[in-house]
Amino acid sequence: MGEEKRKKKWLNTLKFFAAYLVAAWTFLQFIDWILNRYDISPNWVDLLLWIFIGVIPSLLIYFYHQDRINEGILKLREKIIFPLNLILLAVITYFGFGSSDLGATTKEISFTNDAGNLETQLITKEEFRIGLPIYEFEPIVKDTANTWLNEGIQELLYQDLLQDKTLSVFTSNSSGTVNKVTESRIFNDYYVDGTYEIIGKTYKVTPTVRNAKNGKILSEQTFEGNDLLSLLDDASVFIKNNIGLTEVKRDLYIDLNLSEFYSNSLEAIKEHINRNYYKAQQLDSRFAISYFENAQRSIRYSFGEEGEKKLINQAYKYSGKLPLQRQLQIRILRHIAYEEWDMAEKLLKLQLEIDPSDEIYNRLLYAVYGETKQVEAYAKYCQERFDKNRSIDNGSNLLNASIVAGNYDEVINAIKNLEIVQPNNQGISSFKIRPQLLKGDIKAAKETQERTKLLNPKWENFTVQVDTVIDYLSKTEVTKSILQKFVGNYRSQNTEQIYEYWLDDDRLLSYVSNQELSAPILAGDNKLMLGSYIYQNIVINKFLKGKTGNFYATKNTEYNYNKIRNTYYYWRYDETIKNAEDALSKGDYNNAEKLYKIAIERYPEHYFLKLALQHIEYTKSKSEEEILEQYSNIIGSYGNARQFWIEDNKLYYERPGNTKLHLYPISENRYISLSRYANQYAFEITEEGKKASAVYSYQNVTKTWNKLIQNNNYLLKDEE
Repeated sequence: MGEEKRKKKWLNTLKFFAAYLVAAWTFLQFIDWILNRYDISPNWVDLLLWIFIGVIPSLLIYFYHQDRINEGILKLREKIIFPLNLILLAVITYFGFGSSDLGATTKEISFTNDAGNLETQLITKEEFRIGLPIYEFEPIVKDTANTWLNEGIQELLYQDLLQDKTLSVFTSNSSGTVNKVTESRIFNDYYVDGTYEIIGKTYKVTPTVRNAKNGKILSEQTFEGNDLLSLLDDASVFIKNNIGLTEVKRDLYIDLNLSEFYSNSLEAIKEHINRNYYKAQQLDSRFAISYFENAQRSIRYSFGEEGEKKLINQAYKYSGKLPLQRQLQIRILRHIAYEEWDMAEKLLKLQLEIDPSDEIYNRLLYAVYGETKQVEAYAKYCQERFDKNRSIDNGSNLLNASIVAGNYDEVINAIKNLEIVQPNNQGISSFKIRPQLLKGDIKAAKETQERTKLLNPKWENFTVQVDTVIDYLSKTEVTKSILQKFVGNYRSQNTEQIYEYWLDDDRLLSYVSNQELSAPILAGDNKLMLGSYIYQNIVINKFLKGKTGNFYATKNTEYNYNKIRNTYYYWRYDETIKNAEDALSKGDYNNAEKLYKIAIERYPEHYFLKLALQHIEYTKSKSEEEILEQYSNIIGSYGNARQFWIEDNKLYYERPGNTKLHLYPISENRYISLSRYANQYAFEITEEGKKASAVYSYQNVTKTWNKLIQNNNYLLKDEE
């Protein structure tokens, strides 16, 4: 009888348990529908699922002994198990979901538009967006004439999908399924690549949505027609349909056609993708994104203030047709071009609430933090960004920001944890070298370096340089007094870019204009190391000491994976030199002359200072009328490529696609520019009696000026 009773109780228990599972599953389905319908966090489904699973032990005991328990009779084991089950469940759910957002998936952001009116936009919170890497498309048949489409289709899809704020879209040039999966699997469920083919005037584009965990095809479709932009509009809709975006979510955001906001000229787009911005703008004079990209590049590498403002103003002029995000980017970049840092920072922080993953916004904010030396704010922001979206880019930025802030142990421990998660990633351990060297743990750095060399034998071009640094630091104690001698500013020989070095407590920090903060590593008595394995380049900055004992320049040598070495020279740019240039540009020649003479005495090897002084002396020897007549004899177009003209009694030069330069005469036929230390601009008469424009370039090794004769650098004046 007892055995029969137990079987019956177990049978009833299983019936009740089955009913419980059905009811729980039905309830979860209903909750999931409610959450999607009203844009509430999907984390509730996971939380409730864990609760339903977590109470199963207590439920099974209750179902089996429900007759006794319903009468209020509980045995000791039940008095222990029931509360313990609830406590353990509470602890598990707290740690599992304590930091999860259980509110709405969207939020409203208010901002001021160009007209000064307050606008409100509903956007999806970053933690609820779908990560979507997009890789280059491959041609089915190799065609050298259309290789731009590899990147072109990728870029156009990226721009189209970027309008949907339920997505976190980014592009990558990684190739091969293994590399794509390795890069995308940690933080994403999907990635997109594909193929294309051109038959006559017909385009065939096949986007493929893949599982980011294993690279398997989830869906693909071929779009065919004569209008590439229209095909890609359809392809972006296909992609959104196949990564879980419902029609309700898709309708939250405006989806402009590519021809509406990008460009309706395929030839202009081709030139833009190939970075021939000037040609792109010739083909489409209203190509706002092309003006913006060119301005961004010019500002990032400090090609010249005059040209930067011209480009960003053109982008601003035609920005009305762009998606809101692009319009805001242009406004912010305009503030940066005019050095309105406070307004730029304010707008950037506001727009990053709308689009926290936007790389342009984030890169510009890092530049503002660098320009204003907000080290702690930089580190705090990178931490917050990584906490919300643990992407590879955010992790790299956090790594650099934490090192800049001096949080070496935190960085090392984080990398160790990442090594456990990704034991097959051969490059991760190398990331520890920077913080280990800056911390002064040379022994640990040596061990990390040996492992790096063992696992990555092709990195020899890098590892040789790091070996030298480790060897030096193993014999040298880094002190504040040693680092102090590197403090100062150095300006590029080829652009207006400035390297700035300063001490923050006992740490040496650096900032490259319009880029980001960094922490240099002492690499020798007069050397610093910048970059690292994570950035795929290492730069050794050698400081050159002159006769007076002062550093007058730096020779920066860049080492890449492929053993190509680029060398750049940066010249001392202290307050005296800066004030001298400011005085010269304003026409205050007496003050400029005095300041340049002081600077030359301090840095006699600084060749450009002497050229600036030569200009002052030459100009003082001529009347204003004579100088203007000299300008008038040379202005015009040369080779349909160089334009020289007079504006406000000043001589200006511009080459298509390049920045506008103000030229200063140092003789009757030679000119210099404060924006290009390395060049002299000359005007000569050929044997045939024709006027020609030539460029002379400074050779740092021989300390001579060589005429450039390659790449259309010697041009005859156009017939008038």
